[in-house]
Amino acid sequence: MVEAGQNETSNGEGKRGRPRSETAHRAVLEAVAELLNTQGCTYEELTIERIAAVAGVGKQTVYRWWNNKAAVVLEALLSGYVKLDFAPVPDTGDLRADLMTWIELADANEREQGLGDSTIMARSLIAALSTSSEETQELLHNSALWEDMHLTARIRAAASSGELREGLDPEHVAAALMDPVILRTITTGRPGVEWMQGLVDVVLSGALRQE
Repeated sequence: MVEAGQNETSNGEGKRGRPRSETAHRAVLEAVAELLNTQGCTYEELTIERIAAVAGVGKQTVYRWWNNKAAVVLEALLSGYVKLDFAPVPDTGDLRADLMTWIELADANEREQGLGDSTIMARSLIAALSTSSEETQELLHNSALWEDMHLTARIRAAASSGELREGLDPEHVAAALMDPVILRTITTGRPGVEWMQGLVDVVLSGALRQE
């Protein structure tokens, strides 16, 4: 079992001022990825105890660096250890039709997995972010989270094929589509298919090239 401070070279300090073992720190983030991405553990099933067991560290080692599981998952997400499991967006050459299909597929997938878990996870991560350290804020600033999404890639393809108006940044279009969904998920719960498809129409009415 790897514990913090065991003859490791440290680049930072834990929240209680003790040297941080980078080996143990990395093991915790890898454990989160193993549980969520490989073993298919839901967010509700994920616990500090399970994370510590897979990482091979003591539970108190995890709590030395993170206040709760949301904070651990947030760092694992921003650091690239955990990947958001979004379905690829179809590419038929018609961006609007492809996004409508993608929303329906995503909704069916969420219903199969359980709608509640994604909402709980989203709310927990936002709460963790609001009280996060400067180090985590820097991770967020430097994160390529949105740039790596299938949605952004599909919008880039639409820009390259001439579907979008000239001069539009594909990442801005992706943000205009995703940010309201995230906000609504946090405040009132995950929006329905009709609401999200309506949002697509609103955003694309200003983004698509007019014939």
